[in-house]
Amino acid sequence: MMIRHPLAAGALLASALCLAACGKDDDEADVPPPVEVPAPPPPAAEVVIRSLTETGTLTSAQLDARIAASNASGLVGAARCDVQMLGIEHETPAPDGSVTTASGVLMFPSGPGCPPGPYGLVSYSRGTDLDQARALAAPGDSEATLVAAMLAGEGLVVAASDYLGYAASAWPHHPYLHAASEAATNLALLRAARQVAATRGVALNGSVYVTGYSQGGHASMATQQAIETAHRDEFALAAAGHMSGPYDLTGSVAAAVEAMPLGTLGSTYYVPFAITALRQVDPTLYATPSQFFRSPYDSTVENLFPGPADVSVIDLIEDDKLPLLFSSLVTDEFVIASKDPSSPLSRALAANSPMQFAPVAPTLLCGGSRDPVVDFSNTTTAATRFSALGSNKVTVLDAEQEPAWADRLRDDLIPVDFHTGYHASLVPPLCLLQVRNLFLSSGLPASTADHAIPQQLQPGDEQ
Repeated sequence: MMIRHPLAAGALLASALCLAACGKDDDEADVPPPVEVPAPPPPAAEVVIRSLTETGTLTSAQLDARIAASNASGLVGAARCDVQMLGIEHETPAPDGSVTTASGVLMFPSGPGCPPGPYGLVSYSRGTDLDQARALAAPGDSEATLVAAMLAGEGLVVAASDYLGYAASAWPHHPYLHAASEAATNLALLRAARQVAATRGVALNGSVYVTGYSQGGHASMATQQAIETAHRDEFALAAAGHMSGPYDLTGSVAAAVEAMPLGTLGSTYYVPFAITALRQVDPTLYATPSQFFRSPYDSTVENLFPGPADVSVIDLIEDDKLPLLFSSLVTDEFVIASKDPSSPLSRALAANSPMQFAPVAPTLLCGGSRDPVVDFSNTTTAATRFSALGSNKVTVLDAEQEPAWADRLRDDLIPVDFHTGYHASLVPPLCLLQVRNLFLSSGLPASTADHAIPQQLQPGDEQ
């Protein structure tokens, strides 16, 4: 969805979680043709944990306060568990097949009111961030505390990666929206989480779940694809919940091109982030930056993302390192390549759209159909694709179709076309609630599931 008022764009570009791709309008959600998906990097020979640091415990009261401050306030019962937060640095495969490191956070349920286990294990993937130093294990991280409140606080062990190239990772760049490395890093952290749980005497029940929001929805879908196509003997995937993700990269870039000169909301930073990141993995994507990016941006675009914590998108625009108009950023050659299915660019976008499998585990695709940052057609395209491949395990939930949520998704002060908060803060807690409901009813021993489900309130239930 394009921005219709250029003067409104600047202030909205600062949202930390609006760095994901948009898509086409719902009536243009064509099913992408099948593509050859590169094999994920092989797992490391063994689980190697470089460091493990206790970063604190969130009490159930603190978790309840986090929910109360979110858009899910009044829909969620009280947390049953405290949550121990552990920062972790571990070895993981790199995109080139070598071994590097990544960091993340492990969340363990604890406390007198918490069920004793065994627990299910969740892989959570976070939204995009410009801040290279951001670590989910840092005390007070808003996304990590929401996940702790919604998932770990109900008796699920959570493993959430910072991704390659962020925080303590030794990899020199972030392979943004590179499906294979997103999946490989998540799987490496799941292996590490199992090892840490064993050493801490935390019993796991064998059920694994994957979820994520925005970029994280893309990463969690890539992780499900990797598990169900290559690692089913290692991970018993009980359910998956992907939220507001840019699953269709081909359609996302096409939408930005079609909306020129302005482009789609955020396209002047999510497109160069993705293209330059994918080029780090595949040098054939373009020969030099000037092939795809106009001057003067071609001289700096490869070194912008991620960056220092104190540099925002607004700063990049004001410093003439990024333009406001998408047409001022990309060249005619980029436009031509994006429309040519045989170009290296189009092949890379298709290969990293993680929809080339038929989900076996129950799979929820949740988002909001008015999302101006990640167009809901990403969700409908993925669902259509999965159905065409023969899966009947996929459910689509549009937050706009839940009557009890109507007032929670409206902000009359800001037109939704400009409202990055719709994507960044209004939809995530609502979709995460539904993901939690799915996880607590899938794959767990009957005694645990029967105890957990009454704690969850569905849309329309009263507190």
